[in-house]
Amino acid sequence: MSETFFPRIKKEEYLPLFNSFIFFFFVLASWYALRPVRNEMAVAGGVYNLPLLLTAVMFVMLLANPVYSWVVSKVQTSRVVTYCYLFFIVNLIIFLFGWSYLGEEGRVWTGRAFYVWCNVYSFFVVSIFWVAVINHFNTNDAKRVFGVISAGGSLGAFFGSSVARYFSTEICGNSSITDLGPISLIFFSIGCLTIAIFLSRSLKPKNSANQEQKDDVIGGTSLEAFRNIVSKVPVRLMAFYMLLWTALSTAAWMISLNIVESWSSDPCERTAFFAQIEQIVTPLTLLMQLFFTSFLLRTIGILPVLTAYGVFFVIAFGAYANYPEITTVLVLTIVIRVFEYGLNKPTRETVFTSLKKQDRYKSTVMMDTLLARTGDVAGGWFVRSLIALGLVGGSIAYAALPIAVLLSIVGYQAAKSFKV
Repeated sequence: MSETFFPRIKKEEYLPLFNSFIFFFFVLASWYALRPVRNEMAVAGGVYNLPLLLTAVMFVMLLANPVYSWVVSKVQTSRVVTYCYLFFIVNLIIFLFGWSYLGEEGRVWTGRAFYVWCNVYSFFVVSIFWVAVINHFNTNDAKRVFGVISAGGSLGAFFGSSVARYFSTEICGNSSITDLGPISLIFFSIGCLTIAIFLSRSLKPKNSANQEQKDDVIGGTSLEAFRNIVSKVPVRLMAFYMLLWTALSTAAWMISLNIVESWSSDPCERTAFFAQIEQIVTPLTLLMQLFFTSFLLRTIGILPVLTAYGVFFVIAFGAYANYPEITTVLVLTIVIRVFEYGLNKPTRETVFTSLKKQDRYKSTVMMDTLLARTGDVAGGWFVRSLIALGLVGGSIAYAALPIAVLLSIVGYQAAKSFKV
């Protein structure tokens, strides 16, 4: 195969690239083992009630981001991953005790809290991983290796979703989740995060010349991320881009959940369907990441990638409006998520390598957490408001089309604002 598809990897990059690959493998394995459970809780709780939970997630993110910024302002850069992941491990242990000892009513509230927490967890652990990676590789490196690193995450996602599907017989069969399924998955996630902590220690921050930097504190204030997103045009455009695509993703997800709910009333069948999506998405994403991501970033650049998201959503909402079938949900979910994980996410992280250190540690995490969840809330309330007005799935899908067009426009402007 030509060099154009397989980028040249320098000898000194072998070990950090391998460590990053395995690091991401265990980060996403920890999350994807829990993801189908989170999705089933969303369906069981009712699609109409989903914006309430998403609003709770947004407020938790609003509280968590200043705390995170304060922590990274005070600790050495090499310890950021360790402290944050240990915090999430403690959270998992608390949920473990909640399921085990709080009784049936306690489990109901534990399940609701778990849904909110899962959304916080998924964005923080992944964003913090990328913080460690973009501080080790520069922009030129990113175009060559971020696709390969992302492939490690895809393999971890497949492994984690396979573990979740194995325990689906424990998760299914009752209106409430049984003991063994969640407990087993929590132990699995704790183990994966623990391994990830050890792997993170090998990724030392480097400057643009690939020279290792001193392991110092980042400095700044707890509110610096808020200020930079307002004051810096490229950061502000990427923040708006994040808001729009997450709002559209949530709107599409709620429409698809309504289709899934109409398709089956069996929690076991629905959970298996969600896990099946993960297992299809992963190998396709892996092929994209290994064979095409690096090639596309090095040839066409970031502008077409950031612009294309809106086009995908125009197609998706048009399809939901005209063909509201379970097959439509399967195909569109797979296509959009392969594009997100295989190409758009590595592209955004490549863009972030050009930011200053404090923006890499603070603003990017804020985008991936608070702003992403705010977009979820906006998308959720958008759909709920239209339902309250008497609109059904097809009409809601049509109403989202102008926002999808706006996403492409903002993506184009964001790409033009960065010198990457």
